[in-house]
Amino acid sequence: MAVVNLAPADLPKDSGRFDLPIALGILAASGQIENARLAGHEFAGELSLSGELRPVRGALAMAVATYTQGTTVRLVLPLDSAQEAALVPGAQVYGARHLLDVVRQFVAGGGGPVDASDDGWTRVRAAPGDGAPRYADLADVKGHTGAKRALEIAAAGGHSLLMVGEPGSGKSMLAHRFAGLLPPMNVAEALESAAIASLDGRLAPERWMNRPTATPHHTASAVALVGGGWSVFS
Repeated sequence: MAVVNLAPADLPKDSGRFDLPIALGILAASGQIENARLAGHEFAGELSLSGELRPVRGALAMAVATYTQGTTVRLVLPLDSAQEAALVPGAQVYGARHLLDVVRQFVAGGGGPVDASDDGWTRVRAAPGDGAPRYADLADVKGHTGAKRALEIAAAGGHSLLMVGEPGSGKSMLAHRFAGLLPPMNVAEALESAAIASLDGRLAPERWMNRPTATPHHTASAVALVGGGWSVFS
C-alpha cells in the first residue's frame, strides 16, 4: 500500500493536477522508474482511467511561478496545457498525451527526456504571434463625440472612467473599444493578465498580448467586483 503525503494540510488542493506527480512518485518508490531522473522536473496533469493526460487549469500560472524565479527545471504537462505554459519566455516545457509517454522518458537505462517529438511526447515552444492585438475600433462608433473624447483623455492619462447612462445608450459598446486606445502590453503585463485567466480556465492563446475586457453582471455586488478578505477580530 502506498501513502501519499499532501502536506501542508492547510493549503487548499483541488482539481486533478496532482494525479501525474502522484503516479510518478508511486512508480519511483516501487523502483519502476529511476527516482534520480525525476530531479529537475516539475509535473502536473490529470489522469483518466485509461492513463491519458487531461489538461489542467493554471498551467501558465505554474510556468510563471517557476521561471520568474530563475530556475532551470523542466515542466512536464498534458499537451494542451503545455502549449499554454510555453508562452512564458525561457520556459522549458514538455507535453505528453499519456502516462506511458512520460514513463518512457524516465525508465532505467534510458537517456532521459529528449527534445525530439513523437506521437505522445514533444518539446513545446511558443507559437509565433500573428501580428498586432485585435480590438474593436472606436472609429466604428458614430456620434457619442463627448464620450469618445472622455475615453481618449482617460487612456492618455491612465485614468479610471465611470460611464453612467440608460440601458442601450452605448456604454458597453464604448467600453469594449477602450482597450484599443491603450498602449500595447509588455510581456510582464501580458503574463500577469494571462496567469489570472489561466487559473480560471479561460485563457485563449490567440488572445495573448490582448488587454482583457470584463463585463460583470449589473447585479454584481461591490465585493464580487473588487474581492473580499478575511476579517480579523481581537
